[in-house]
Formats: sequence, C-alpha cells, structure tokens
Amino acid sequence: MKTKQQVVDGVKIWTKWWLNQRRQKLEDQLSESMSVNPFLLPFLFDYHDLDNFEDLADLIIASHLMIGHSTGFGKLIDEKILPHVFDTVKLDSTYRRITIPYSGPAFNEIDHLVTRQDGRKELLSLKAGKWTIQLTMAMQLNTSFNEIITNHPGLCNKIVVGVFYGKADDLTDKYEILRGINRGAHHNVIDIQQHVEVYSGRDFWKWLNDGDHDTQEWILQGIIEALEESKINETSKELLAKFKAGVVAKYEADIREADGSLNWYKLLKKING
Repeated sequence: MKTKQQVVDGVKIWTKWWLNQRRQKLEDQLSESMSVNPFLLPFLFDYHDLDNFEDLADLIIASHLMIGHSTGFGKLIDEKILPHVFDTVKLDSTYRRITIPYSGPAFNEIDHLVTRQDGRKELLSLKAGKWTIQLTMAMQLNTSFNEIITNHPGLCNKIVVGVFYGKADDLTDKYEILRGINRGAHHNVIDIQQHVEVYSGRDFWKWLNDGDHDTQEWILQGIIEALEESKINETSKELLAKFKAGVVAKYEADIREADGSLNWYKLLKKING
C-alpha cells in the first residue's frame, strides 16, 4: 500500500511531465495534423449559434485538442502512474516478448501485473470508462480470460478489469458479459465470475492501492498540485491564440465571400478536392 504522500508526489511528478507534453503539442502548432470534416462544419456553425469563422475555429480546435488530451491522459495513467507510482508491471510489447507465458494472444488485453505484499498476483485489464468496450470486445475478453484461467492455472489469483473513472452502477452490461453473465439476450460466453472482477472509479483505485478508500483523492491532489506548480495556464493562452491564428489563416481566406458569409462549398473543395 502506498501512503498519501507517496501517491501525491508520484502523481505530481508524472502529471508535470504530461503537462509539458501537452504544452509541446501547442508549441509545435499541429494545425497540419488536424482533420476537419467539411460536411459537419455547417451543422456545428448553426447548432452552436456561432457568428463567425473565428468562433468556429475555437470549437474545432477544442475538439481536436480534446481527443489528444483524452488519449494522452489514458496513457499517463497506463504507462506512467500505474507502473511508477503503484509499482505495477506494465505488460508492454518488450515484456511480453521475453516473458512466458505473456507472449500468447490470450494476454493481448492484459495491461498490468499487480503483485501484492503477500505474494498474490493479479492481472489487470485497464479501461477508461463505461463506453470503452462494446459487445464484440466483451465476448473476446471472456474468451481470453477463460483461456488464461484454464491453460495457466496458478498464474494469478484474480483477473481484474479496472475502469479508472465512473461508478459501478453506471457501467454497461458489457462488463457483465465479459464475466460470463447473461441478463437479457443470450450470448455465447462462459461463466468466469469466480475468477474475474470488475472495479470502477473509487473501487478501482481502492483495489489498486491495497484497500485504501481515499486513493482517488490523493491522485486528484497530485494532479492539482502539478497544475499549480507548472502554471500551464500562463503559457497556454498565448499558444492557443497562435494555434487559432494558424487555423484561421489556413481556411478563412479561401471560403469567406465578399459580403462576409462563409461558402461551405468552397471549404468542401479545399478539403476534399
């Protein structure tokens, strides 16, 4: 079990690293990598009751950056905070390639090995939220987990599917299906409830830190302290303004008519040819 100070300090270190990565994305001015859907933009303009292209640029930039923020934060949890703060073993491609039996395809959705102080070993499949898995994946997880349980007895005490935000009551039935539970339509899954658990939100962080109820608050504290010390807001405003100017310069001149209106057909041609 990690203490409050260990969790706060560790999370703060890696959150600062991640904030620097996000700042670098703005500094690199990645407008060229931004994908713009010309069919959706007229809807966004009207739906959000926008007045000009600058407002539209704000919206599409926020959407573009949000995808990166979400993906990057998931990697922060998976690749930095879990192994470096909570001492899990990340089953990355290098580890799996040289460690038997983790190289097998049944372990494709196993992300971490968690070893407890008493020697118990638990396998973790990490998910972000309740919509992370659909029916096909749930059934595949059931098959893979059953293969691990059947073909590698004694390898672990438990397989855990951990959802790092959201309450258990809000999870979709896919998290039951992966354990072999059929409550509505019958799916071809095997009952592995005795070997597989699903923990979400507070319960996940509590399980990860050997039962400490307040672990998620410590993680948030580390994130907040990292933000306060990094002062990213002092640099992001200027960088976002530069990013916006680049997007406006790239599109606006070619689609604005003499009367000030926006010609969506010109934008379509500019993007699609």
